[in-house]
Amino acid sequence: MKKTLLIAAFMAANFSLAQTYNNGGLSTGATSKGGTAAPTGYTWSELQNNTGNATETNTSLGLAGTSSSVTSSYFLADDFTIPAGASWQISTIDFFAYQTNYAGTTAPFNTVRVNIYSSDPSVAGAASVFGDDTTNRFSAGVDSNIYRVGNSIVPTSVIPVTNRKIWKITANTPVTLGAGTYWIKYQLQNVVMASAGFLPPVTIVGNRGLPSFNAKQFDSITGTWTPIVDAGNPASAPDYPLDMPFVITFTSTTLGTQETVQYDNRIQVYPNPVRDSFRINNPDKIKISTVEVIDASGKLVRTLKGSEEYNASDLPKGNYILKIKNDGGHTKITKLIKQ
Repeated sequence: MKKTLLIAAFMAANFSLAQTYNNGGLSTGATSKGGTAAPTGYTWSELQNNTGNATETNTSLGLAGTSSSVTSSYFLADDFTIPAGASWQISTIDFFAYQTNYAGTTAPFNTVRVNIYSSDPSVAGAASVFGDDTTNRFSAGVDSNIYRVGNSIVPTSVIPVTNRKIWKITANTPVTLGAGTYWIKYQLQNVVMASAGFLPPVTIVGNRGLPSFNAKQFDSITGTWTPIVDAGNPASAPDYPLDMPFVITFTSTTLGTQETVQYDNRIQVYPNPVRDSFRINNPDKIKISTVEVIDASGKLVRTLKGSEEYNASDLPKGNYILKIKNDGGHTKITKLIKQ
């Protein structure tokens, strides 16, 4: 069943180590599916079709997650997991958004509100562990060097345009959290409040969405929550759940060892859940040196050498955290579900 969201829709024939937690991909490369090169220094974030399917594509360019008037105020929410035995001292969280046709050289957003919950905020009884829905935690806004565009070949060929520049908006979020699954509820606001902005969902090359995606949208005027799904183009295409990209920078203490890491949700494992082997969506093209696989108890169960594809066929079923390390000594983490 199709679910209705306020979205920008594209219906055209168109040890201390620096580490991050990344909740999903966003950049899809410097060349579009149709062969158009992005401007120098930039990449595209292109709506996707499933590999091998040339008739159906995603349609959600961006989700409403801003306050733009007394009658239009939306929040977005997505989850992240801190593994057993770990404690995260979070310093900042980055979010990503664009304002269509904005031509300024500084970010069009100057407000970001962050509320972290210990459970799904759409379910009665959820408790806030940090922040609120009103305090402005804006720290910085910079050009992410990405343009959001529709699919350039599915269902028909179109040339990408550069009227949706994506900005990275950083919020100060000083909080220490223990092991568990948390939800971030957040909202941006434009410098000119009457101007609406949109937040692009996680984008993975050759994939419309993963079964584990579960982001939600909150209409604060009506007080209603809606699961975020992409209805697809054409209308007969199946719905796919979506996730929202965010990057958490934190210092982690795990089993007595302290390190600074990032949860960067632009990095995604696919397929996820996995049966035999998986790949890692690597939007910044970092050179991966090793991937550490950590089980639900916080125990390191395997160290994998950097590769294009990783074998997980003999891993026991369950939930894992991957610590993805690059040659520069930085570490990012993401989640893996083994079937």
